Amino acid sequence: MSIKKNYLYNLAYQVLNMALPLITVPYISRVLKPEGVGIYAYTNSIVQYFMLLAMLGIGTYGNKMVAIARDNKEELSRTFFSIFLLQLFFSFISLSLYFVFVFYFFQEYKLIALLQGIALLATVLDCSWFFSGLEDFKKIVTRNIFFKVLSLIAIFIFVKDPNDLTLYTIIMGLSLLLGSIVLWYYVKPHVARVSISFHSVFTHFKPTVVYFLPQIATQVYFVLNKTMLGYFSTTSEVGIYDYADKILKIALAIVTSLGIVMLPRMANTFGKGDLDKANEYIRKSLEFTTLLAIPIMFGLAGVAMEFVPWYMGEDFSLSANVLVILSPAIFLMAWSGVFGTQYLVPLGKMKQYTSTLYIGAIVNLIVNIILIKPYGAIGAAIGTLAAEIAVTVAQLFFIRKDIKIIQVMPKTFYYLISGGIMYLVVRYIGGLLGSTIMTTLLQVATGIFVYLTFVILFEILFKDGLIMNEIKRRRSRP
Repeated sequence: MSIKKNYLYNLAYQVLNMALPLITVPYISRVLKPEGVGIYAYTNSIVQYFMLLAMLGIGTYGNKMVAIARDNKEELSRTFFSIFLLQLFFSFISLSLYFVFVFYFFQEYKLIALLQGIALLATVLDCSWFFSGLEDFKKIVTRNIFFKVLSLIAIFIFVKDPNDLTLYTIIMGLSLLLGSIVLWYYVKPHVARVSISFHSVFTHFKPTVVYFLPQIATQVYFVLNKTMLGYFSTTSEVGIYDYADKILKIALAIVTSLGIVMLPRMANTFGKGDLDKANEYIRKSLEFTTLLAIPIMFGLAGVAMEFVPWYMGEDFSLSANVLVILSPAIFLMAWSGVFGTQYLVPLGKMKQYTSTLYIGAIVNLIVNIILIKPYGAIGAAIGTLAAEIAVTVAQLFFIRKDIKIIQVMPKTFYYLISGGIMYLVVRYIGGLLGSTIMTTLLQVATGIFVYLTFVILFEILFKDGLIMNEIKRRRSRP
């Protein structure tokens, strides 16, 4: 399957994976209030650590190994079953530890925490990494569409007031669990019966740990913010941060989807020793993600103040400030996604990749300790942004000799100018019209038009660019 089709499928997958919370935000924010939203986010942040342990880096490692073995059915089967058996082993350890933790150390919100265990059960059976390695994103997407829509309907039917937080937690967990079960139906045609030894299973242990270590660091500045907010501040502050973070991740899915699609392709290309082709992929990917990330960054910051009040309700008005602070992370994560997911990881430079994430995690932890108690969600947002800056700078240092960043800098410069002009126009409209749905729609439409207009003008001026090249390529077709 082509990279373009896989990108669109994976984009749909990433958006749908976050879309349920986003679609239900206007409803749930008014029904559960910041307190209920915060309790769910806080308990969910706890279970995320155990989900991380259950997968032990298998999501990324399994994706890569399946991509390498996919041309040989017997080898593919042996690779898949041995990795999955390792996943089962650590999943049951993680499940046991989680329920012990909840019963003995969770004083508040114990019932909600127990119900979050349904999501952990879904991790036990997760095999989406297998289809990612095969570059078959269609099956993942169709599975998600069905269960996301089903859970969306269930939320609107059953969740009616703050006391229905338990039902909301059950629905969210079951959508993941049933999705994991159904995907197994599609595994059978791709694999054959093979004998698996104890040794073949645990030969994957060491390399999965290598992939697990960077995920610990990533978890620190994606999930620890909510855990620390719940501990040092209030659950309402957790809710305010969580909903801003959800909107950020929806926007982020548009630019990070390419990295997930490119991982198996890059692993396969590096495995064949075709370094010139790999570097060409990197350059094009970096330029494309930059073209997308900059307007999304400026656009999100530009519409936040008018968008959040009508969309989430006045109780979440502080989420707008959090969103503005977080918005530059879109550009930073777009670049670090190219350098990390598409270059360092498939090339096997896990030591360098892991060290950059730990630098970000340490920065985030220090800033959180200093700022969360006095500033709550705002402090957590500053910590996240500081972490992303640290990660991107560190990765730039490690790839400086291999990837010629200077080649994309002129285009990045005029993308930034175009995005800056777009931001000023969007803010003017927002200040003029106030917080309504029509204001946001007008801001988005005008912002897209202004950005594309200035980008095309720059491309005409410099006689080069992605949009112009794509137009020329289409015109040259017979």
